[in-house]
Amino acid sequence: SRQNMTSSSLGVATATAALFAVAAAVYLNIPATSRLGSSFSVVDGVFKHETEGSEMESFFGKAPADPKFGLVLPSFKDLQEKVKAMRAKGDDVKVLYLLRHAEGYHNEAEKEINDHDTWWKDEGLKDKYIDADLNPAGVKQSEDLSSRLSTSAELGLRVDHLLTSPLRRAVRTAGIAFNLTEDRRSAALPHYSSLSSKKALAVELARETLGQLKCDSRLTATKLAETFPWVDYSGIKENDELWKPDHRETIEEKKSRVRQFLTWLWLNKSLEDSTFFVIATHSGWINAALKELKVLNPESKWKPANAQMMGLLVRKNKEEEST
Repeated sequence: SRQNMTSSSLGVATATAALFAVAAAVYLNIPATSRLGSSFSVVDGVFKHETEGSEMESFFGKAPADPKFGLVLPSFKDLQEKVKAMRAKGDDVKVLYLLRHAEGYHNEAEKEINDHDTWWKDEGLKDKYIDADLNPAGVKQSEDLSSRLSTSAELGLRVDHLLTSPLRRAVRTAGIAFNLTEDRRSAALPHYSSLSSKKALAVELARETLGQLKCDSRLTATKLAETFPWVDYSGIKENDELWKPDHRETIEEKKSRVRQFLTWLWLNKSLEDSTFFVIATHSGWINAALKELKVLNPESKWKPANAQMMGLLVRKNKEEEST
């Protein structure tokens, strides 16, 4: 019956949320039911992004060529000074650069098929798309971003740490962009030595929308760690226990996952010396993050383009603001 189907769906959703609460607790080293109720907001007037247009217009669009990644303050130095001043006044803020991965083989296939039902009911369910990697166009987009980041370095962009979805397309995009992969180390810029001097950190909570589509399932942690030795996969379980073939994560579940990610980031003692982060992730996660942070309205279908990076100054709200 419809009621039984609804109950079943709710059961799956509840189980998924519980899994992520446990995952967050592992990262935070706290009880799964504790301290996950914090709220976060974007500080206005610092970054500005064009977030109009339909899902398809943005999904198939081209990443902006802006080396300031939406910063409206005169310079990155002004951004650092603003962060310093806000912290001096007791504001708990961090700068997050959300980076959507470049084009993958699954993106290419979905474009070529150009039919929703065919992709969701047939092609997208094929094993050949498991943990889809970048295609040649995606590699080129990542290289273009790397060139843009050279200009950003000259402008004073500060990045303290790279956090990434464990999926190959997100990791490889960031690796090429910041010259962290083995074949690009010789081109690494001294300006980004904070990234090349330590491993990037893979975080399950930054994954793409979970379920159904094979491109959003992942390889084993061992295989990924062998492929990307410059990434720390120690916090990732060996097998993918989060992706389910019969349940696609809802927007509310994704927003909850974003909150868990932000809580983990703000409370993680090993990251407390870092303030400026790049988060290599996915369009669905970024859409959910922008909704959770009230940058997008709840109905918005907007998603960033492949290899688009966008900055946000995010504040952890004081407890009285969170209730």
